[in-house]
Amino acid sequence: MPNTVLAAGEAMPSITTNRRRFLLGLAAASAAAAATASAPVAAIGSENPKLLDFATRLPAVAGAYHKAYDAYHEMSERRKASTPLAPDEITEIGNSNPWTEPQAGDTERYATGSYLFRQGEQWPRRIMTTSWQIETQIGRALKAKRLAKKNRVAAEFLDAEAEAQRLKSQLETVTAYEVKREHACAAALADHELLYPAREQALAAFADHVSAVMAEDDWTMEGLLIKAETLMEWSRLDKNEKIYGQILGGGADWHASIAKSILRHAQGGAS
Repeated sequence: MPNTVLAAGEAMPSITTNRRRFLLGLAAASAAAAATASAPVAAIGSENPKLLDFATRLPAVAGAYHKAYDAYHEMSERRKASTPLAPDEITEIGNSNPWTEPQAGDTERYATGSYLFRQGEQWPRRIMTTSWQIETQIGRALKAKRLAKKNRVAAEFLDAEAEAQRLKSQLETVTAYEVKREHACAAALADHELLYPAREQALAAFADHVSAVMAEDDWTMEGLLIKAETLMEWSRLDKNEKIYGQILGGGADWHASIAKSILRHAQGGAS
């Protein structure tokens, strides 16, 4: 996946340039048709040089973010796939949404922390029994076994012995699961701590780039198109990433900013 992203990032400059030239031609033609003597269209070559520089750097900034995001996403999916499933004997089928409705037991989760939805099941399962609970039950069974032996009650002795053996077998299975899960969670956390900072930094850099573009004055339609393309590139992000990224970028209303630019150009480019 990273190679695919890198290749896409390398191809972006020519694609972006060609698309901007095409849109610029259409915009310039439309503007020329609507121009009046009192509001002439500015020359294409007189655009704000800072905006032109931002347009040149956009593919690299966006590409760096997507590369970091995809690396983190690939790791997350890999760690989810390596999460061991809780043994059926200690789980119950989930019957409600764990986000909004409390349930008994612990909701089954991936090593990455998100809820684990098994194939064909509407809700995550609930883990109803842990190793320490089984150890407590074993202690009770052994106590019952000793009492039955003391009282010479053969049937109760045999029942308690069978229960203790069943619980010991279950304890072995559950302990093995818990150890595997602990290792999976530790590996996922280590990968998260390694890759998430790079993802967050790249997102912040992308958001800062968008904020910088929107803060600059667009002198011509070309500048307006640069702003539109920057927002278009940002719109490709995941919904939650866009929300968090905009917070990192200072929370400015980018769409309101470009709307003002569009209105200004429609009115003839007046400040």
